[in-house]
Amino acid sequence: MKVRLLIACVLVAAAYMALTTETRLSTPIKPDGIPQASETPPSRIYKDASGREVHIATPLLDKFSYAGDADLCIELREMTKSNAEAAEELLDACDDISTGSAVEISQKRIWLATMLGDGDEEYTYSLSDNEIDRNKRVVLAISMLRAALDAAAPDAAKEAFSALDSLWIANDASGAFAGYNPPFLFRSAMKAEAGEALLALCPIAGRSDCDSFVPSGMPKALEELGRWKSDEALLLRSAELLEREYRAIKDPSKSKELNFAQDFSATLGYANELNPGNGSAHARRGVKPLEEWLGKYENSTDERALRYIYSTVGAAYGRIASDSQQRADAEKAVKFNSLTFEIARKLDKDGPSWENMANLGDDTLLLAELNREEAGFQKALKLHRDAYAITEKLNSQDATAYMNMKLALTLQHYAKAELPSVTKNERIAMLEEAVNLAEGVKPLFEQTGTALYLRMTNGVLGEANAQLISLRQSN
Repeated sequence: MKVRLLIACVLVAAAYMALTTETRLSTPIKPDGIPQASETPPSRIYKDASGREVHIATPLLDKFSYAGDADLCIELREMTKSNAEAAEELLDACDDISTGSAVEISQKRIWLATMLGDGDEEYTYSLSDNEIDRNKRVVLAISMLRAALDAAAPDAAKEAFSALDSLWIANDASGAFAGYNPPFLFRSAMKAEAGEALLALCPIAGRSDCDSFVPSGMPKALEELGRWKSDEALLLRSAELLEREYRAIKDPSKSKELNFAQDFSATLGYANELNPGNGSAHARRGVKPLEEWLGKYENSTDERALRYIYSTVGAAYGRIASDSQQRADAEKAVKFNSLTFEIARKLDKDGPSWENMANLGDDTLLLAELNREEAGFQKALKLHRDAYAITEKLNSQDATAYMNMKLALTLQHYAKAELPSVTKNERIAMLEEAVNLAEGVKPLFEQTGTALYLRMTNGVLGEANAQLISLRQSN
């Protein structure tokens, strides 16, 4: 199975590569400087006036403990001592946080947490914005929200909803946040956990839009977690929420139709990589809205916009073709990714992106295998070498690792084709390079737990080494 890369969805936004192969949210490590949270029940129970109960689980949030309002204010004064005058309003709010009723105190904690955790807020300009201090602020803010949630009575679903809805402040954590492993996925993990809790609470929290309500950013968070966890269920949940979100839009514009179609195709495309059964049903379902969009708007859309759409459709059919092994699917993938390549070559001074080269190389390789055409193998190898070179210039660890794996796979498949024009020594050289590339990237995939990529890398190593043994023993 070949992994596809979508232009619309960046492979990852940080230098860390992946996470554990478990199918649930990873257990985070304890944030530095934060006391160990006390034992809490596995779920929280809320109910409305009619007696209807809702159970929510917040295992990630529960790892953050709150030392109390007094300790918070001491910590905040220490953090702002170099600019105390500018922080006066923030400090006054902290001093006042313990006054009032229980509901008022909870509301004050939520307000102060959002002020403290949001790096764009006017109140936080007095605070240091280096990575360590910013993450420390995020830890304090999330701990306050955990305390606000703890304080919400079973019949106070609205207050609980408000605390959970404020956990968007996790967005301000850096990619090196020490409260989760791997760090770069913390933001998505918190957003997904809080989102599921918000969806569960919605019917008893006084909202009238629960049939269409989707917590902001939740589909994207689930998609990112699903990709790196190799979890089909998370990806399908993301697609479900994308559809719910889109259905709630009355008379969607051309751009909104496109945004939905691209996100939907990308998410189901990743799910298809994990489970291509039933004739690549996920990918075929995912690409349908994009093809419908092209049918309506292709002639009225300029090339700059079309190339990204072509790329997404090409990536989808590349996934389908790699599973179906059908020439018609492969030709469709090559067609759309070639359109993207040519437009980029014409419009961009730097030429096509490494992502486009990676996808077009995959499609060209598959078509070459189906047609047993050496020119196709040569073109696929050149595309992947060029893409690999671009990622090295970009100094992107995750992109280079991905292309390292892709290049190794292409070399191994080229040698395996046993084309009459390729000599034995040339095949041995290809396989030796493939083994070196795969062995070079394998430790990273083992360390980060990227199950799909590790499986592909091990497959390359197994087949390439077997081919080498056979070739070296032959006359």
